[in-house]
Amino acid sequence: MPASTTAATPGPRRVAILVYDGVTLLDVAGPAEVFKTANRFGADYQIVLLSPAGENVTSNLGFGITVEHDVSAEPAADTYLVPGSDNYPRTPVPSTLAEAAAIPATGARRVASICTGAFILAAAGLLGGKRATTHWNVARELAARCPTCEVEPDAIYVRDGNTYTSAGVTAGIDLALALVEEDHGPDLTRDVARALVVYMQRA
Repeated sequence: MPASTTAATPGPRRVAILVYDGVTLLDVAGPAEVFKTANRFGADYQIVLLSPAGENVTSNLGFGITVEHDVSAEPAADTYLVPGSDNYPRTPVPSTLAEAAAIPATGARRVASICTGAFILAAAGLLGGKRATTHWNVARELAARCPTCEVEPDAIYVRDGNTYTSAGVTAGIDLALALVEEDHGPDLTRDVARALVVYMQRA
């Protein structure tokens, strides 16, 4: 992994997370907890929740999620995360959600999806010609919807340039740890993994 780039990036790193009705709550909370815990050890992440029109949303568990603002009001985020939902791939991603998902991606340093969030990235045109992964059980469906993607069903997460995709919900934690390691190196990331009692890097 590359050395820490903290000195090259003054101020907090904004982590923008897109939420919408039916979003998988653990896809949101798992990575957010990693970045929040990293702050305890010297990182400086600022987590912001976005929704397509700035409305509060209801997660897959029925819990409400309070949103800070809409996607168009978000300044360029350092990291932009798109969590998944059980609704996709069972149904097509609505065009309004796909279009909204594409807006913050234009200015972000890196874009990532959690689990079936890859279907939203694909619908937004952000996975064309790239390697990607998602939950193993729906990998074939992702390949069918995004025929120019090279889908890797056995990967925990995949990086292609500045685009990252991850497998099942807990793989979002693995991916978030990898992103923290890119920013701050292995020592801080190891502290985060120990605090959360998870593997720093699974096989």
